[in-house]
Amino acid sequence: MTKTKKVFLWASILGVVLFALGALGWVFHDQLLSFWNQTVFSHSKNSPKGVPRRISTTGRLREAKSLMGNGYFSLATVELQNAIRENPESPEPYRALGEVYLRTQDMTKLQNLIKELGKIFPGDPEIPVLKGRKLIAEQNFQEASTFFRQTKGPLSPSLHFYQAVLAALQNNHAGAQQILSDIASLPVKKDTLTPAASEDTASVPPELAEKVQGMLDAYETFQDLSEGQNPHLFALLGKVLAEKNEATLAQKFAEVAIKEDVSYIDAWIVRGYANMQMGKIDAALEDLRHAYDLDPLRPQTHYFLALALDKAGKTDEAILFFEKSLEHNFEFSDEVRWKLVDLFSRGGKYDRVVELYRELLNSESEPTEYVRAMHTAIDILKQPEVALEFADRLIKEKPDDAFSLNMHGWALVVNKKFIQAEKDLKEALDLEPENPRTFLNLGLLAEEQAEFEKAKEFYKKSYEMGKTRTDELSVSLTNAAAERYNSLMSKIEHPEEPAAEENPKNSP
Repeated sequence: MTKTKKVFLWASILGVVLFALGALGWVFHDQLLSFWNQTVFSHSKNSPKGVPRRISTTGRLREAKSLMGNGYFSLATVELQNAIRENPESPEPYRALGEVYLRTQDMTKLQNLIKELGKIFPGDPEIPVLKGRKLIAEQNFQEASTFFRQTKGPLSPSLHFYQAVLAALQNNHAGAQQILSDIASLPVKKDTLTPAASEDTASVPPELAEKVQGMLDAYETFQDLSEGQNPHLFALLGKVLAEKNEATLAQKFAEVAIKEDVSYIDAWIVRGYANMQMGKIDAALEDLRHAYDLDPLRPQTHYFLALALDKAGKTDEAILFFEKSLEHNFEFSDEVRWKLVDLFSRGGKYDRVVELYRELLNSESEPTEYVRAMHTAIDILKQPEVALEFADRLIKEKPDDAFSLNMHGWALVVNKKFIQAEKDLKEALDLEPENPRTFLNLGLLAEEQAEFEKAKEFYKKSYEMGKTRTDELSVSLTNAAAERYNSLMSKIEHPEEPAAEENPKNSP
């Protein structure tokens, strides 16, 4: 057991930080547009030369999963409803909708969905899972246990998992560990996004496998504690359940720990976070402020209290507690800084944002983080030289990388250094001849030099190369190419029309 596993296992929670930053960048802007506009982006509605924005059903499922994981439930619902319309023969979007309703505690919609699933896919093994989870979400734990025992046929791995959790809640830890170990011995599925008619009971979805392993790790951690007490075990299990989006169960486990040891800070933190997940912000703030009173120096308390304060709209106080967590060597300090990037951006304090980017960006940063940083410098602060500073750092660390060359090329374009930009982009093209990002940036370069026909062809080629790909970033690139192409076509065909407000000229 590594040290990281023994401390707060909150890394997955912090995905909120990264996704929320999407409001700054073209990638997120483009994703949002794709939810409600799949038609030609052109001033002329009848223009035959426009290209449609697109996203596959699998891409919608992936996008919905990402949105859901980061708290954008309404947008996830839109994606899933579109997926159902486009592919009504697949139960996968319905199942994902069930997850949305569980996380938002919307039991009425969940019940209606279960009925609909039963009519359309009567043999779907996910139906009893949703029924059991609904009982748990309603805190009918005894009824849920009875339901699992009375379910006909062999239990799926998902049902077995909840059976194990309820056993642990009843202090039957030996039984819980045995069930969890049995599930852990099964092979893990490679892909849960591919539509399937039924669940393979001989294999485990990746997300379920992570939950199972998290619970087993919690038991192992507890066994390593020479003076571990029952409240500690319940708090450890609650932490795992909270980070795996099982808020109702996490809250219950933390509640048991608090009843047995009212001064156990971790339990107050877990219950506070679980309450926050369920939208009970006032209750979350009460729990987390109590944890802060118990130990004002604990950075984990500062962090989760800051999250709750942000949810409550108390931005200034949230910033205060995020910064306090950094004073005490918080293990996930970079994630806190990313959250501060978001908060300062919302408050229009972009100079602070750039300072944080200077601290955060390195060769291991996610590509979208560089995109957002450069977007801030170019389109918000109107300081293209700062974008070039970021891109110079990336190209220095990864000089032979196509993404680095693309980012550097983009920064050079907006700094009017066209000759060097062309050199970088041609080098990127040599490295990856079918990279749609490179053709998009070549289009930007040509458009900046008023070579509109050339730019149009580059945008079209970027679109054609990207439209067969289904990963999130490729979809965004494809849609960006479509929009630039259609915008340029409108300018060429209707020069007399007033120009629409331009979207940022950044590369997704």
